[in-house]
Amino acid sequence: MTEERAFSWDDEFTEVEDSFQIVPPGDYDFTIVDFERAHFDGSDKMPPCPMAKLTYEVQTPDGTKGRIRQNLFLHSKSEWQLTNFACAVGMMQRGDGHFRIAWNQLIGATGRMQVSVRKYNGKDYNDVKRFYDKTAAPKLHSRRVSRRSVLLTHRGRSK
Repeated sequence: MTEERAFSWDDEFTEVEDSFQIVPPGDYDFTIVDFERAHFDGSDKMPPCPMAKLTYEVQTPDGTKGRIRQNLFLHSKSEWQLTNFACAVGMMQRGDGHFRIAWNQLIGATGRMQVSVRKYNGKDYNDVKRFYDKTAAPKLHSRRVSRRSVLLTHRGRSK
């Protein structure tokens, strides 16, 4: 394994293949492996706004690992996508109403997504077509237990 290091402007570089290989369309479990806070300068469809640049790692059907990049725009026009993302990584459940995304806790977060392939300028790219809600853990039912009943149960007697 090659040690990571910074280059100088005059260094010679070694050819390395792009680690972003196109994965076939389908449903994948993912792990977030990179997150960057950025700013989107705006376009005809979206005004300027903060943007989360995410990298997901998935395992392809042949067992190799693939990486998918996605930009999430922090704007009311894409609030539906932020909602679906938060549900996928378990930071909210449908019906919660309001939510916050714990951006600093995203690395290592897991979920499930549907991936498609789109062509742009003659090149293929992966797109996150949809997120699947993370299943909620069953809530444990608690009951009040008095100290006396715990002591009696501990001594082998039942109340």
